[in-house]
Amino acid sequence: MGKESRLFKTLFLMQLLSSFLVFSGHYTALVLQYDSAFWATALNQLSRYGTVLLAMISGFFTAHTFDVKQPTARQFFSGKLLYVVVPFLCAGVVYHYLLYSEWPHTRAAFVSILLGKTGDQLYFLFMLCQYYVFAYLFRNMITKQNITVLIWLFMGLQYVYIHYLHHGWLGLTTRHFFPAWIFTFYLGHLLYWYRHEMMHFLRTHRGLLLACALLSVVSAVLFILSDTIYVAVHLRFVLAAFVSLIVLIMVLERWADSIPIRFRKGLTLFIYLTHSAVMICCNLALIKLTGDLSWIFANIGLTLLYLLVIYAGTVFLSWGLSRIMYTVEGMTRNMRQLSG
Repeated sequence: MGKESRLFKTLFLMQLLSSFLVFSGHYTALVLQYDSAFWATALNQLSRYGTVLLAMISGFFTAHTFDVKQPTARQFFSGKLLYVVVPFLCAGVVYHYLLYSEWPHTRAAFVSILLGKTGDQLYFLFMLCQYYVFAYLFRNMITKQNITVLIWLFMGLQYVYIHYLHHGWLGLTTRHFFPAWIFTFYLGHLLYWYRHEMMHFLRTHRGLLLACALLSVVSAVLFILSDTIYVAVHLRFVLAAFVSLIVLIMVLERWADSIPIRFRKGLTLFIYLTHSAVMICCNLALIKLTGDLSWIFANIGLTLLYLLVIYAGTVFLSWGLSRIMYTVEGMTRNMRQLSG
């Protein structure tokens, strides 16, 4: 496997890790309702790296798409419609049913689905759609030549928007809006454009790589021990996550070839979208059978086993959905070729 392919597989593995962290955040939030165990609190804090890493990696692959494929608007947005918008809206409908025991049928319900308010994690997809529109419109204006200057502007914009500009429009949080993530996403673009320079520099300056690794560990420990609940858009959290991403890439790339996991388009997105639904269904089934969930969380072994069962079910479901989407994409491509 070539260096570029190995790097891309490493980032896919990082996406899988990030989706697991997001899942862990929702799972440990449930655990903490029954038991304030330190491991659950620590994992809950660390889980906040998940969405930050996903945003950066999404930025990386978007920059790669613009650079290599140079898609037309139709090509770019048709792919996002199939793999992002449609799953996002379908997930909103499913979560509405799971949360309210009825299918959406009112204007308010459909508005909530469109705004990503129905499920806790759906805000990210609502914001992701904004990012894709912005990234495409400005793809020729934000380049490798000026990103090292613009990234500072984006950092300032993200900070100012979060602390001064946002006023809870439409009842949404700062996380729902792209300006609260612009610096985070374009760190991914920066990483893509300067990946070779960064990695070569760190390989030839091992001391700096060790310092970055130490900084990653120390920052993670501080986040775990902090009483502050760091959300994904905090700048100090974003910067710590970026350093951690670079360190993990440098470490994981060495073993990427030996890890028997193949890239599956859409897999991590479906894990992100479906894990809460799988968790809700498992919880409802156990409550129906046993009356409550406290007996699980009273035992750490059962708690961890339940975590693995839910995650395995989520991965299996997501794998099936990604296969379906891949088939639909192939059929759509063939129809276009026949009609064109």
